[in-house]
Amino acid sequence: MVALQYIGRNKVSERELFSLSLADFTSLPDPISLPGKHFIAFLAADATNIDTETLQKFASRLLDAGCVYFCAWGADCERVHDIFDDVSLSIEPVIMTTWHSTDSLDEALWFFVYNAYPDDGYSDACRSNLAITVGHPEWAEQIGKRLADLDTFNRDVLGEP
Repeated sequence: MVALQYIGRNKVSERELFSLSLADFTSLPDPISLPGKHFIAFLAADATNIDTETLQKFASRLLDAGCVYFCAWGADCERVHDIFDDVSLSIEPVIMTTWHSTDSLDEALWFFVYNAYPDDGYSDACRSNLAITVGHPEWAEQIGKRLADLDTFNRDVLGEP
């Protein structure tokens, strides 16, 4: 069984931080139990050899669970983003999405933590950030380490002493 890991609280956004490491795109737990009705999701994955239908189902499950902002990073993240957009097209208020194909994992994760804010229609009920890694335990380890120490993470990414 795949378990959500609670990491801590982001004092800036006042959202709870969670991570989830999956073996593949079909391993998403059901239900995803997070504080609040809505959440922001970050996906670190290599989707190069993943078929469109699998990615559509993954996107639908995240949306059904309450995802209102989706950040994609990793190989083929633009396609993952576009599929997520297609699946969420008819949802109102709008579901925000970004892809980070030219960013490092740290840069994309920093954006997710500090710059990803949902449409105002979801703001009051958006209480969590969920970082999902598919098939790369080393990425999951890096994400967990970074989210557990936001002060150091912030200094490292911003290049501050």
